[in-house]
Amino acid sequence: MRCEFCGKGVAQTWQLWDFWQFKPKSQQPICQDCWGKFTPIIGPTCQECGRASRQETCEDCQVWLGEGYPPLKNQALFKYDAMMHDFFQQYKFRGGYHLRTIFQEALQKRLAEVSVDMIVPIPVSPDTLAMRGFNQVNGLLEICEICEIDDILCCISHNKSVQSLKTRQDRLNTAQPFMCQLGNLDLTGQRICLVDDVYTTGRTLRHAATCLYECGAKQICTITLAR
Repeated sequence: MRCEFCGKGVAQTWQLWDFWQFKPKSQQPICQDCWGKFTPIIGPTCQECGRASRQETCEDCQVWLGEGYPPLKNQALFKYDAMMHDFFQQYKFRGGYHLRTIFQEALQKRLAEVSVDMIVPIPVSPDTLAMRGFNQVNGLLEICEICEIDDILCCISHNKSVQSLKTRQDRLNTAQPFMCQLGNLDLTGQRICLVDDVYTTGRTLRHAATCLYECGAKQICTITLAR
C-alpha cells in the first residue's frame, strides 16, 4: 500500500495482540512521515472551543457566552492547518471514504475520557448524503465502542448549504438547521457528547446543543477532530 498523501510505500507493523484478535490488521493509508505532519493540539487551550490559546476563554467564545449560549467545553484533537485541510479535501470531497480510519483510534481514545450516556454525531443533509455517499462524522466513529451512538439529529433543510462554501459571516448567520427525531428515546437527564469533524465558528455545534437541551438533555460536551 502507498501513502495517500506522498505516495511512498507504507510499512505494516504487527504486534502480538494483533494475532490474538484472530482478524487481519487494517493497514493505514498514510505513512509515518505524513502522519507526523498533522498537528495535535497540546498545551494551553480555550476551555470553550478547544483552540490553542493562553486565554482560558478566547474572545470569540466570550461573545458566544455573553449572548447566553450554554458552554460547549469543546475538545479538539488537531489543528486545522494545511495538512488537515488536505485530509478533508480527500476524505469529504474526493471520495476518500477509506481515509476515515486514519483518525478513528485517536478519536476513540479521546471519547473514552468523557463520561456520557450517548454520543450524537452532527448529521449531513439528505442532499449531501446522496452526493457524498456517507456522513463523514459517522465514518470517524465507525469503531467507537465507548457507548451508544444515536443519530437523533437530522437536518430541517433538505439541501443544507455546504459549510465549506460559506464565509465566516454566513456561518454565524445560519438559522437553526436541526431537529430531533427521538422516536421512543427520552433525553431527560441524559449526558450527551456531540461529535463533529471541524469546529470553525461554533455555530453548528451550538445549534445542535440547543436542540438537544430543548429535548431534555442534562449536560452536553463536544469533541471535534480539528479546530
